[in-house]
Amino acid sequence: MHEWSEFHNLSGHTDVDLSNAFRKCWVASTADNNLTLHGFRRFKTTQLLNLRLLENEIAGIDHTIYQAGLSLDLSPSSADRLGLAHSKRDANVPKINEVITRELILKLRELIKQYNEALAAFNNVMTMETFSLLDDEQQTSLRDDLSLYEAYKTRMLRVDRGTRSRTDPFQRWLHKYLRAFRYWRLSRKAQNNSEGLGSVARGQKRWSYQNTILIAEVIGRLTTAALTAVFIIAPLAIMSHEASKSVQLVVVSVCVIILSFLVSLFLRVSNFEMMAVSAGYAAVLSVFVSA
Repeated sequence: MHEWSEFHNLSGHTDVDLSNAFRKCWVASTADNNLTLHGFRRFKTTQLLNLRLLENEIAGIDHTIYQAGLSLDLSPSSADRLGLAHSKRDANVPKINEVITRELILKLRELIKQYNEALAAFNNVMTMETFSLLDDEQQTSLRDDLSLYEAYKTRMLRVDRGTRSRTDPFQRWLHKYLRAFRYWRLSRKAQNNSEGLGSVARGQKRWSYQNTILIAEVIGRLTTAALTAVFIIAPLAIMSHEASKSVQLVVVSVCVIILSFLVSLFLRVSNFEMMAVSAGYAAVLSVFVSA
């Protein structure tokens, strides 16, 4: 499904090209692994370029409109929120009826519509979960136009999953190093084959996959559970052997500070959520102290 660019101009392709493109798309569309089945390229640079081109076109029209408005020589409002009194004026400004035309308005409306839709779509795309093309060896073998490093840097979208807006920084860190480890491992494999990674992969009976999203989620959950257990059991064990209230208060204070720091650093929580976690944790330990 990542080769639809080969269909962009059907009249310019031969039947052989079309058959090869269809074969690749069919393989991806009927794959058993979710990385291949639900993975799509996001074309980040191309989408950004499209946004910049639209932005430049609208900027030209925007400049024309502002200069036409300034040529009216109207007194700015008392607040002058737009700073029109300090706006730079062009030396030669055409007459308003020469620049503000029906064609300009229709063109502006179409460009604004395309720009807003592209912005919203790009924002939606950038919130999706991603993985490296190199995590999917089957798709990597089909992309003979990319080097191993390019495949490692190419990001794919998981369209079957939710957004990554709640992905913890710790999980993102795991994603990064899992991808780097796989690149290091496959680059060593490719060095032992003169034809590159693609021929190595095609010679195998089973494709290699690395679901970094799932691995990071599992490790993240286990790590969070382990740290939670440590921060509950350790202070209780220490305070059970200390009769001094002062020592117990010091233990509670230190544990609350450390836990708050770790939660804010490794988990994606709001300020209110962090305060709630810290307050709840402190309340649990305080009950033990008062008892």
